[in-house]
Amino acid sequence: MSGATDLQDRTVLVRCDLSEGLDADFAVGLRDLVGRGARVAVIAGYDNPGGDVNPTLSLRHLIEPLKQLTGLPVHFVGDCVGPVAESGLAATPAGAIALLENLRFHPEAQRRSRTFAIRLSALGDYFAVPGGMPETASVWIRELAKLLPEPTPTFAPSA
Repeated sequence: MSGATDLQDRTVLVRCDLSEGLDADFAVGLRDLVGRGARVAVIAGYDNPGGDVNPTLSLRHLIEPLKQLTGLPVHFVGDCVGPVAESGLAATPAGAIALLENLRFHPEAQRRSRTFAIRLSALGDYFAVPGGMPETASVWIRELAKLLPEPTPTFAPSA
């Protein structure tokens, strides 16, 4: 939907399945959302830190690969929920991607909690799951999909 700005000033949370890796299709989807005017926030879990912050399992190492794959600026946000995530997203300029910190640093994500989905939903207007809902999706993923619509023209804000 090139040239459309139906997502102008909206934030789209995009789940990235790191077990699938970062690929060209994922990059095309991110560029499309940015092209439609969205602020894009990539959210992902990585490895199993057991709900503890572990710097070796930070998603920071994905900044450069994501930047190279998409051709867009990538801004790292040091948390995925709460005030740090909110201010980090607010500071991400239009046309850039925000890469939020590892979801699994939060015990709520590990417990697959609806509460965690509610906390994430405060950050966005839409939620995208590239490739569709995984068969074994965590509860928080399914709950977030119930809380936020997908970013399709059907859900575009009316003028």
